[in-house]
Formats: sequence, C-alpha cells, structure tokens
Amino acid sequence: MENTNKDYQYHYSYLLKVMKQYIREYDGQMAYFDGQSTFELLEGAPFINLDISQLEERFARPLAQQILLSWIWEKFVKKNSEDRKKATQKRVLVDEAWMLLPYPEAVDFLNKMARRARKRNVSLAIVSQRFQDFYEKPEAQAVLTSSDTKLFLAQDKSEIQYLKEVFKLSEGEANFLVTCQKGEGLLKVGSDSAILKIMPTRKEFEFVETNLNQIAKRNNA
Repeated sequence: MENTNKDYQYHYSYLLKVMKQYIREYDGQMAYFDGQSTFELLEGAPFINLDISQLEERFARPLAQQILLSWIWEKFVKKNSEDRKKATQKRVLVDEAWMLLPYPEAVDFLNKMARRARKRNVSLAIVSQRFQDFYEKPEAQAVLTSSDTKLFLAQDKSEIQYLKEVFKLSEGEANFLVTCQKGEGLLKVGSDSAILKIMPTRKEFEFVETNLNQIAKRNNA
C-alpha cells in the first residue's frame, strides 16, 4: 500500500485484519477458503451432495453459499451444454432455500436457474419449510411460481393463506393441507391436482432420516 495518508491507516489496518482470517500463512480461522478447489465433477455420479450445514452461520456459511452457487452455475449447469450432443438431464436441488433469501446475489442465482437452466437440460428443485419468507420477498416468488410442478406437504394454518393467494389453491386443497397426515401431500402439475401419500422404502428412509435419536438407535442396532 503506497498511500501513507494517516486518514486511511485505520481502514487499512481493519482490511488487513479481516483478510488475514482467510489466509493460510496467518493461520486464519477461515483459511480453508484459501486455495483452489480439488473437487472433481464426478461425471456419472447419480447424486452429489454439497453440505455446508456445519460451517459457522454468520460469515462462513453465506460466503460458502456464494462460492458454491457460482461453481454450480459455471461448472455444473453451463458445462452441461458445452457439447449439446453429450448434454445429460441434471437437476439442482436447493434444500432449506429460505436461508438464501437475505442475500440478493443468492436470490438472483435462483431466478437465473429458474429461467435459464432448462435450455441447458438442467432443472431446479426448491425445498423449503418456510413459505412466508418467499411471500415477503416478491423477487423470490417468481422462482416458485415459474415451476410447473409443485408438491405441498402438511402446512401450518398461519401460512396457508399465503399459499392460497400465490398458488391459487382452492378452499378444499387448502383445508386438506392443514389437516393431512404425515406423508400425505398435494401434487400440482400445471392446472391439475392430485392427493398422494409418500411411502419411502426402508433404504430410502435410512438415507433421509434426520432424527438424531433414530440415527443413533439404528447405528447401535
């Protein structure tokens, strides 16, 4: 830094302090961001899970989200259409999508995926338990309403009015969603609706189980 103006010294020192947290040389707390990714695309793998749930929530996780979203678009979506003869059907699933909504760049990514990914033979699936967050952010509603296929599971009475308004649910559909049992849901494809019951196989249930007590019980069995 060639500028020796004392008025800037505080800002320089603060910037250096922040940057050191991301540099291996200085043993920064988030130095795992310092370096090129060694992750390979794993062509042919049926499922790739990018899990950042264990990262620190205030700074590390939002930063990791932006890095991963950029990687997914450039390396997973765009690369799929480089050779149209070899382009395969792919899907990007974003779980707990409501956590992305406070970040404009992440919302922009979801909108871009919803509008532009399909021409690259890639589809977007959004999973969220908190619809009100989408309702309160109009720029994020387009991500959901542009989807032709929607699956609604049991809903809380406090949110059903928002769902009725945005997705044009009938009174009967809305009443079903606040009274249905575990595993039951409403599937809407275009203007058609159907009630269904989801019954996963034992192997599928082991894969999606998140109850720590059940997981511990299974591991000790």
